[in-house]
Amino acid sequence: MKIAIKDIQPEGIEVSGHIPVAAIGLTQDDPGYFIAPLDVQAKVNRVNNTVLAKTKVHGKYRSVCARCLAGIERDWNGNFLLDFAVDKQTEAVELDEDIRQEVLLNVPLRVLCKEDCKGICPGCGADLNNEECKCK
Repeated sequence: MKIAIKDIQPEGIEVSGHIPVAAIGLTQDDPGYFIAPLDVQAKVNRVNNTVLAKTKVHGKYRSVCARCLAGIERDWNGNFLLDFAVDKQTEAVELDEDIRQEVLLNVPLRVLCKEDCKGICPGCGADLNNEECKCK
């Protein structure tokens, strides 16, 4: 999402767009990954020599439970405040890379299918959410 500095009105502007899944850099080999493009909405203002972008990001995230290994698919939301130093030669600011970095820093590395997930028995491998342990 490239924003021309000259397009930023005194009251700011609102922009929206998408970031493709491939651009985020997470794959099925990672602990979690996005399964649909990220939807981005931003309110952009200029304050003196700084462009501020208040962003809301939404996406669909897939992972496995850290306790029972069940597949999980959830909505993912993030709110970020980005700032860019600008001068008279700056023609535009690009939001995508900064948003991508914020997303990577805020994606959970460990997800549970539910708060009280009982996990898997280390002895017999039973999913303790669905069956009783067969160990003695």
